[in-house]
Amino acid sequence: MLRKARKYHKWLMAFVGIQFLFWSITGVYMVTMDIHYIHGESLAKSEEVKIDLASVNYSIAKLAADYPQASQVTLTQSMGRPLYSFINGDQGKVAIDAKTGVVQALVDEIKAKEIAQYHYALNHDIDNIRLIKSAKNMPAELSLRHLPVWRVTFDQFATPTFYISQQTGAIVAKRHDYWRLFDWMWRFHIMDYDDGENVSNWFLFLVATLGLMAAIAGAVLTYFRVFSANKKEII
Repeated sequence: MLRKARKYHKWLMAFVGIQFLFWSITGVYMVTMDIHYIHGESLAKSEEVKIDLASVNYSIAKLAADYPQASQVTLTQSMGRPLYSFINGDQGKVAIDAKTGVVQALVDEIKAKEIAQYHYALNHDIDNIRLIKSAKNMPAELSLRHLPVWRVTFDQFATPTFYISQQTGAIVAKRHDYWRLFDWMWRFHIMDYDDGENVSNWFLFLVATLGLMAAIAGAVLTYFRVFSANKKEII
């Protein structure tokens, strides 16, 4: 039994040992990094100012009457101005002024820069800005549901990036290099190297099962080495 346990432990660990190392490295990174920082919360100024409901002259009842196909209606604000954001049937995302009910024009490059600089919490210049309209040019760090968006990057070593909706002007995602590294660490941790969303993939299940078997074999060896009265039989 001991010979079999030693043999199984050796060959199983030879197979899964590298992944155990990856689990340790990625796990250390993910638990030591502040998750709020990873989410980019420190990149944007906190929205402490509450929406002034007294300034909302365009009622939700009026919105429902004017846009009967409206869904997912949200009252938000952009640069201190209250807005309704919603999905209007096949038209897609729409933003209207909550004071006047006027439909907001699509955000252009100048407006996108203004929004980015207004919300950016640090003091760096904008390094690059581009409009992403299709999945063909979409980076992996952005969800397809947010398109079209402006990608605004700041001139800083961690490459802080804001993704600003072209329809509503809202910041839909905040990214930086530490988030990007965290994303890759997560993919290696769950062994899903495609998009990092499948935590129940068969490869992870296989390696975890083999790792459990190796641990059990190691526990058997440990028991007989530490607790067995007749240790000579182990040698």
